[in-house]
Amino acid sequence: MGKSFPKKQVCRAFVMVLTCVSFLLCGCTGEEYVQHAKSEAGCDEDFTLDYYIWSDEETYVRKVVEAWNALQGREAVRLYVIPNDEHDDWVENYGESVGADLVGLRGNSHVIKFQQRGFLLGLREYLKASDLDVTAYGNMYNAITIDNEFYALPTRSTCWVLYYNKELFDQAGVPYPEQMTWEEYEELALTMTKDSEDEKIWGGYFPLWIPQFCAIQKGYYLLDDDMEPTRDSLELIKRLYRDSHMPYEEFRLRDNDYCQDFEKGNIAMMVNGEWLANQLLEDEAEGISVPEWGVAPVPVPQGVEAGTTLGMYQFAGITSSCACPEEAFAFLEFLCGKQGAEIYVRDAIIPAYSDEEIREIYEEMLGEESTKVFFEAKRVMEQPMWNDYDALLEKFRSLADLYFRDELSLDEVMKRFENDRRDILQ
Repeated sequence: MGKSFPKKQVCRAFVMVLTCVSFLLCGCTGEEYVQHAKSEAGCDEDFTLDYYIWSDEETYVRKVVEAWNALQGREAVRLYVIPNDEHDDWVENYGESVGADLVGLRGNSHVIKFQQRGFLLGLREYLKASDLDVTAYGNMYNAITIDNEFYALPTRSTCWVLYYNKELFDQAGVPYPEQMTWEEYEELALTMTKDSEDEKIWGGYFPLWIPQFCAIQKGYYLLDDDMEPTRDSLELIKRLYRDSHMPYEEFRLRDNDYCQDFEKGNIAMMVNGEWLANQLLEDEAEGISVPEWGVAPVPVPQGVEAGTTLGMYQFAGITSSCACPEEAFAFLEFLCGKQGAEIYVRDAIIPAYSDEEIREIYEEMLGEESTKVFFEAKRVMEQPMWNDYDALLEKFRSLADLYFRDELSLDEVMKRFENDRRDILQ
């Protein structure tokens, strides 16, 4: 699942929801917020739409909201920010008494959770009447419907690529990575690995957020009956940890330090998402020494089309209780269309909406020509729009962890997962 990069939280205040859990918000105290939720009903010319997001999104979403409000000549949209570590709970405990009109949703699972409880407005009829060019969302757009209905629009997109340290490749006299198979990547990672008293360089780094990465590149999910591609993916990743990557035990201890390790020159190549590019830029702006780096397509399994990688959307949707749905959709068109995309990309964020101009701005912001890989990639959804997929993934990750720690054999992992999967699917 696509991971967000950290941003500073700017505003906090308390909000009350059905479970009486307090959440930090921007703009009102808990008492003021309850009064606001109870008093607003109907839509008049002075309406204000309340939009809830999580704190990673605040920097660029606030700029979009400010631009929209400037066009309207008033505060047409008011932003509320839920801290990252509280947002999952906020989604789980959301009720209509919160009074949200628009909600930011982190990936497919949050869209499903809101939709299944009837909290999202269907958008298909609004889209039919809209001039929004949905082809600009790319190939993943067709995979985000639930029962043939759209319940949210993509705001930004994630994309997995291969980062590499140009300085280490120059020192080794090895050409920069280009499109490779996973087998070719294994060989290159071994070539770039150095383990001496004076120098420690891991040839590669693979985060274990998606242990079935290679299977998804082939089009196989944890729902599929054919688990051989998933098995092969686990076997490949374990070889990487054993032979050329940061060993798994050390990886588990240093999971949050991968960016620092890359910046210090201890990692030659790293499979990661677009958020790392933003983090490298932020660190450099803060005076941290960052090596020259580039981006290449993520390796692919034999027989899979070049450029195939994984990605996800982040979303915004209109709540079913919104009193001004037409006005809310007008803001969604701005947020998720060309105007919003231009604001996102100037923060070095990849918007879901993309065209040639957006791509040129992104390359200019990052100052690295190889980042065109983000826009040329053929992205496959990290996970399908299926209700219990998170439960499947959690089970699989826990078993993969035992396999990488040599506590279970590969056969035992696959057998246990088949049993767990059967229980979840029933």
